[in-house]
Amino acid sequence: MVRIKFCPRCKKPTLKNAMNVSGWLAPNIFECTSCDYVGALYIEIDPKDLELPQNSDNKDQ
Repeated sequence: MVRIKFCPRCKKPTLKNAMNVSGWLAPNIFECTSCDYVGALYIEIDPKDLELPQNSDNKDQ
């Protein structure tokens, strides 16, 4: 299952690993290419949850 990682500061999916050894001896550290965020926290979302709901303006008619 593929999950998308979002930056917690700018809310964009532009995170990349900041170090080559992340996850082996050191914790995973991510760097955002859109803002200056560097850290271990991120927002992870399933791509199915990104689908926008259908427009329900005609619900009451």
